[in-house]
Amino acid sequence: FHHSLDDHEKDDELDELKQEVWQLKMQSADKDRRMEEMRSRYEQMMLTVQAKEGALGSLQQRLVAVEKAKKQSEAALEEKLKEKDRMIAIMEQLAAGGKLQAHVGALPMGTQSVDIDIPSFEFDVRSLTKISSCVGVQWRAFGRLLGYTNSELEDYNRLEANSEKTYQLISAWRDKLGRRATAQLLLQACDDIGVKGAVEDKLGLQ
Repeated sequence: FHHSLDDHEKDDELDELKQEVWQLKMQSADKDRRMEEMRSRYEQMMLTVQAKEGALGSLQQRLVAVEKAKKQSEAALEEKLKEKDRMIAIMEQLAAGGKLQAHVGALPMGTQSVDIDIPSFEFDVRSLTKISSCVGVQWRAFGRLLGYTNSELEDYNRLEANSEKTYQLISAWRDKLGRRATAQLLLQACDDIGVKGAVEDKLGLQ
């Protein structure tokens, strides 16, 4: 009888051990599953970080390209403004129309004098309206060539039509410069934005 009881107790202990082993295996499997989930999440996070770093690098390259283009544009505009100032200095010698005595320096035979035919037109409403219609959407660049600052141009942006903005810019520029506001300076500004040919056609200067 005692021998049978001992066997029964051993069987119970063995069952308990098996149960504990099974629980340990389940806990180990659960830990493995959690570790795999954490590993997968980590890999996804690394892929996300790499994608963001790539996007950031691309954005930085675009910003560098934009900044370079901006500097080139500013340099080109500065050169045009300098050219405009040189034109003003020359045109101050010019009357309302006719010919300009231009001096050509730095020549081997010394300074020479030549006659240059300069197209001219009256600053009337009809002429200014025709010029304004040709300038169109380029009114800001046109205004800068006439000497306006960005803040001054914003005052004209409230006007609806681009042609009206240009018309008012020319009118104010003419009032400000007086006799120095010549047709030749205006045509030079038109040439700088690529509409001189259209302007001359409309004004019948060709």
